[in-house]
Amino acid sequence: MTVLAFLAGYFIGSVPTAGFLGRLRGVDLRAQGSGNPGTANALRTSGPWLAVIVLVVEAAKGYLAVSIGSSLGDETGAIAAGFGAVAGNVYNIWYRFQGGKGLGISLGILIGLWPAVVLPVLGVIVVGVLISHSSGIASLLAVAGLVVMGVAWSRFEWPTGGLAPGSRLVVLAAGMGALIFWKHWRDSPLSARARR
Repeated sequence: MTVLAFLAGYFIGSVPTAGFLGRLRGVDLRAQGSGNPGTANALRTSGPWLAVIVLVVEAAKGYLAVSIGSSLGDETGAIAAGFGAVAGNVYNIWYRFQGGKGLGISLGILIGLWPAVVLPVLGVIVVGVLISHSSGIASLLAVAGLVVMGVAWSRFEWPTGGLAPGSRLVVLAAGMGALIFWKHWRDSPLSARARR
């Protein structure tokens, strides 16, 4: 059932909803701005309304994926479906494995499995943007912060609002982080500096 949950999550995550929503507004998110079919590029090319809609829909896909995964295999199935959804979003089969960056769909996964961590992660992103003026660097900080929070929540068994406290939180945080890290690193100013 775990494999089935992952595949179900991948299918949900790979549905190219951001591109479809962009086309409804007359915008090809893959051909304009950064070329990324996600919230930040929707904001850059079309303004806040499209960005909010894209974010809500992507988050809903993540939430749906873990809900289906949970029905297939409890917490293990939910985590597998979450990984599948992020993989489907980032490595999208419909876009020749060149999809989004996984943040919007990750928000929905966290709302479904670990809602207590959502505000702290958003706080890291906001602070990261204010300090670095780079959404890429802020996203990398959020990925690192999520892993640290996973260790802390697991160690101190703080309430999660979803998953039972324990090592699965570290697995969830590290797995999601590993899936989205490269895209955010590649597009961040840190990567450009490292190549010099």
